[in-house]
Amino acid sequence: MRVAHRFQNDRMQLELSVSDDKLKLFARIVPQTDSANAEVSDLQEQLLKVTQDSLIEEGVVKDIIAQLRQGKGCEGRRIAKGEPSIQGRDGKLVWLVRRFRPGSGIDPNKELADFYNLGLFENIEVGKEVARVYKPTGGTVGVDVFGKPLTARPGKVLASRFEKSLQFKPNETHPEYQTLVATVSGYAHEEGEKVTIRDTLVIENNLDYEMGHIDFIGNVRIGGDVQKGFHIKARGDIEVLGSVLGENQLTSQASITVKGFHQGGGDAHVKAGANYTVGIAHGVNVEAGGMITIKKEARDCSLRTVSAVLAPSASIIGGSIWCVKGFEGRTLGNEMGVRTSIELRNELEVTAEYRAIEEKLKKHETALAALELHIGPYLQNRKRIPLLNAKFRVKITDLVGKYDYVQTSLEKLKDAVKKMKEAKPAEADSRVNVTQELHEGVVLSTSSCSLEIKEFQKGPVSYRPMESLGKWVVVSYQPLLRG
Repeated sequence: MRVAHRFQNDRMQLELSVSDDKLKLFARIVPQTDSANAEVSDLQEQLLKVTQDSLIEEGVVKDIIAQLRQGKGCEGRRIAKGEPSIQGRDGKLVWLVRRFRPGSGIDPNKELADFYNLGLFENIEVGKEVARVYKPTGGTVGVDVFGKPLTARPGKVLASRFEKSLQFKPNETHPEYQTLVATVSGYAHEEGEKVTIRDTLVIENNLDYEMGHIDFIGNVRIGGDVQKGFHIKARGDIEVLGSVLGENQLTSQASITVKGFHQGGGDAHVKAGANYTVGIAHGVNVEAGGMITIKKEARDCSLRTVSAVLAPSASIIGGSIWCVKGFEGRTLGNEMGVRTSIELRNELEVTAEYRAIEEKLKKHETALAALELHIGPYLQNRKRIPLLNAKFRVKITDLVGKYDYVQTSLEKLKDAVKKMKEAKPAEADSRVNVTQELHEGVVLSTSSCSLEIKEFQKGPVSYRPMESLGKWVVVSYQPLLRG
């Protein structure tokens, strides 16, 4: 502090000091011989030589004079104060959604009950309000204890850059901010000054505990492997540059591509709305709405598609393939005669609904066979049932009732299957092409005929079902249509 004013008479010795920020005035007063007759005006007169009347604290002045009349002084008592300037508020971005920030996964210092469902971002639809951008304010001018104005710095304009995936929407109710609205579907991303909505979620390395399961509205790209047990659900394409290591569920309304090795498992499942492409697959269960392409090998897989299965440079060993537009591969089966099934079906028969009905058919047929064994001769000669003793009669009657119920249900299922087959005939030009090796143990089927390969055949060889003849026939090789 510095001394701004000094004064002395027979009532007081006064020293006024100002704080370093010039906002406070302090008084030091020492009583003199005639202090008992001190008046408020005596002190007020001296204060006005330094500051303005509006800045003086009148209550403090009166209290100081009351104390002075009793012969008491004061040491460094604040007696006036200025008004500090209020700096303008900078423009700011306030998010209304949970945005994705790389590296924001698991904190090893925190305990989590579920390492899979982390929910590190929020899916954003087109038109969703994602953030508010507040305008900078001009600030409020202040005044120091001498009555001189204190300038106020205006707020800074927000430095963020907004890409075309976001657009501003004025808010008439709250003119102090504008609302940011998404023009594409995806997730909100902020990196430095750049703000955007991204329609592709890129995980640079492996999908693991750092990210958890993914459920995304757009495309997903994994730069490494999908670790065991982690699932991906996407509205757009899924692309894995590494491998998928087992017990994973991949679901996409578009295409799924696994560049490396795809390991299946008991709970593993793949459902692609469009194409499925893989380097090497083992034990994978796939449903595809488009082409299935195998680059090197598929072993013990279940592949279902409403289109074709193409493996021009690959081996298909074991498992089963259901397709509509045909199959073409380099090698089918192996020298050990492993059963490898190729079935040409119509578009309805390769659906999950049809397979569910087929599974029910098998269960019903198994149940009927078991009931026939338990009921025995009474099934065909039901007139004998009333002659049985009471306990056995009740048991057999109950079993017969169950048999009739299952039989009726089975007939309904068969009728449903028949209608599905009649609704959509199989592709007339579909065929099975093998360009190099067709091994013993391969079974070719349609819903009405089948053929088991009994001996090795060197390709190229082409088989086509002749429904009118109820059998498969060898035809001249023609490359399978790839559209």
